[in-house]
Amino acid sequence: MPNLTKHLYLYEYSRLIMATRFRKRSHILYILVTLNIVFFLIVYRRLILITPSSISSLDLSITSYIDNNLNDDFDQFSTLSSSVCYIPRFDPWDQSIAKSIRIKPRYRCPMNKQNLINVINNTYLVFNQTVNQTYFSSAITHCVYLKVGRNSEEKFFRDWSYTLSEPILIMNGYTGPIIDADFVLTRCYNNQKEHSNGSLFCGSNCSTNVKINPVDKKSSSTAKGPSLVYEYIHPLFRLKKSRFSRETWLNKETSTWMSKFISSSVPDRSPPSVIMIILDAVSDLQARRALPQTLSYLKSQGLFTFQRHAIVGDGTFENIVPMLFGQSAVNYQKPNINDSRYEFTRTETKVEPKTKRRYQIKKTIHYPGPYDDYPFIIKNFSQLNYTTFFSEEWRESAFYNLKNGFRQQPTDFYLRPYWLSLYETMSYNKYAGNSNPKPCYLNKLLHFLSLEWLEQFLNLHHKTPDYPTFGIMKMNEMSHDYLERLFWIDYDLKNFFENLFQKNLLNNTILIFCGDHGHRQHRLRLTRIGSFEVKLPFFSMLFPKSYKQQFPQAMKNLKNNEQMLTSWWDVYETLANILKMVEQPNIFDPLLVKWHPTTSGTSLFHPIPERNCSSAGVPEKYCPCSRSTPLDITLPVIKNLALAGVDHINNVKLKSHTHLCLPLELKNIVRAEVEKLSIPKQVNNNKTFATNFTHSYTVLFEVSPSGGIFESRLLYHEQTKKIQLHSEILRVNLYGQTSSCIHDKYELRSFCYCISYHQKLKTNQSISVTTQFA
Repeated sequence: MPNLTKHLYLYEYSRLIMATRFRKRSHILYILVTLNIVFFLIVYRRLILITPSSISSLDLSITSYIDNNLNDDFDQFSTLSSSVCYIPRFDPWDQSIAKSIRIKPRYRCPMNKQNLINVINNTYLVFNQTVNQTYFSSAITHCVYLKVGRNSEEKFFRDWSYTLSEPILIMNGYTGPIIDADFVLTRCYNNQKEHSNGSLFCGSNCSTNVKINPVDKKSSSTAKGPSLVYEYIHPLFRLKKSRFSRETWLNKETSTWMSKFISSSVPDRSPPSVIMIILDAVSDLQARRALPQTLSYLKSQGLFTFQRHAIVGDGTFENIVPMLFGQSAVNYQKPNINDSRYEFTRTETKVEPKTKRRYQIKKTIHYPGPYDDYPFIIKNFSQLNYTTFFSEEWRESAFYNLKNGFRQQPTDFYLRPYWLSLYETMSYNKYAGNSNPKPCYLNKLLHFLSLEWLEQFLNLHHKTPDYPTFGIMKMNEMSHDYLERLFWIDYDLKNFFENLFQKNLLNNTILIFCGDHGHRQHRLRLTRIGSFEVKLPFFSMLFPKSYKQQFPQAMKNLKNNEQMLTSWWDVYETLANILKMVEQPNIFDPLLVKWHPTTSGTSLFHPIPERNCSSAGVPEKYCPCSRSTPLDITLPVIKNLALAGVDHINNVKLKSHTHLCLPLELKNIVRAEVEKLSIPKQVNNNKTFATNFTHSYTVLFEVSPSGGIFESRLLYHEQTKKIQLHSEILRVNLYGQTSSCIHDKYELRSFCYCISYHQKLKTNQSISVTTQFA
């Protein structure tokens, strides 16, 4: 019995030992497997090959080109044409284009004007005695500064006004640090009595009769007396966000020892800054024509350019909203009828149906906006401790042209008050509209103000990676109305970027350098190339040089995607992808973070397949994919198509506005093209009959009396002679004040020729003739 007990004991013991050894071995195996997984993740870039599905369709020479010729001429990209989306290859200096471009000499700003006040160390104002002696004969008696701010209490809010503080005297020629304002307006006088009480300067404590109150309107003419000889607005800079803690950031969402190990094994990693520089109305071809030095330099730094990049809407607003909000601009153009601050009263002419008598009424209209509650992606970066900025040069620009802008300041640095006040200072050549024929501010062309502001901002924030930024700098003056002005600034842009690189201010920055759409109203728009060019805006990206080693597959995908049809939806998804990299620092890789598209776009870090406009989110009327061929404009069918376009404008577009707009008539046909549709377009005219259209026609025609030139795309059935509008009609020349009677339907301005404008024009012509023969 004892032996039996002993044997049972040994048996149980052996079982226990074996189980223990098994558990130990299992544990060791678990550790080894885990370490292998960790090691695999660390070196995954060398082990994982993410090959775009489309790469196999390219021949070997193209693959070799993508891998080895990063700096070849831009035009070579155009030799690739997708079988799904064919975009013709164009010479930027094609004869039809060259004869339409007339480059004027660069405008020279007066050099006999210099700044009386300089900004030192970002926040101090210093009086320049040398300028006083040289240019003002030492006549300056004193200078003051006024803090410029937003006026969020506008009675009718459109983000269209600003406030000025009371004047503060610049004592002894300098100030202390000004840390409670982003912009200051400086004024200098040659009369000691201005802003003084007796013989003593009193600064902001002047007596009531000379006290300056905050401005609650556009004009800042208050307190501009005859002795005012100098007025200039200065931007100031200071750090507004706390230092970005890399340690806290890398430990964010790091809940397991494995993710902690991955984070600790990563080299010096910091969240990337994102800077967007947008040149209004610049196409890809125009950038290649006008900015050869700039593009050549940026290419030497690794610039990616997307020559098959398409617009998704007509103007700035229709393209910038998908890019920055990830939604269609249609959703942002609904009138705000719920707030009386967004009501505006306008005078409108009505017509009595029976007597045809005209009479005027007061009409209340509502503008869209404000856009505070919409998903502006820049706010997502701001929540991650990014310092943000937003700037548009023109007063009437994307968010402010018949729109209500932002109720609350959307970014840390918001330059709207700066530009509004700048245009009303004496240093600016007063001009009622946009595109000033003398586009100077004191002694500088306007584009320098944007570039210098941005360089100062980056000097403060990008010296170290501790203050990541996200910002949008949109420039209008040198490109929007006058296509030829872009040639003026090529050298300046090249120098600007060179300075940034020499100062290492873009070391950890993703740069987006682009247009928003092509030029819509230049005479080149009348050419065949111009009709493509307007749909293909300039778009390029530049990444930190370290990304080539850190993310080789993502960089290869970007290079491949240069050949694909892309749109602003893809840019939004790319920004969202970058946001995920910042939100998931323990992964950080653009191909591995948990990014999923929320629009029709695809992040440019990921492979984009060959696709058509529909799958790229590009509406039919803006689609650049075409195999159209020119037609003789004297063909009878072309006139019928043009008449159908005029009829659509009169009887559909302007149907409810005949009391305001004159009917249009066909004046002449400019150009016509035809394209055979690869898949017949079926249009149901009623419940029982459908027409299969096999050809799409594009007709450019001019109308009278407005002189408007329109582009229409129409379907035509040869047997039935049926004509069907294929996409919306686009205007391709400026309408100016001819449609100013339209207040409530912005999209109708390009079609309406106002009766009131026509009558005013006839009256002025009559007066002119009478005066001539008097």
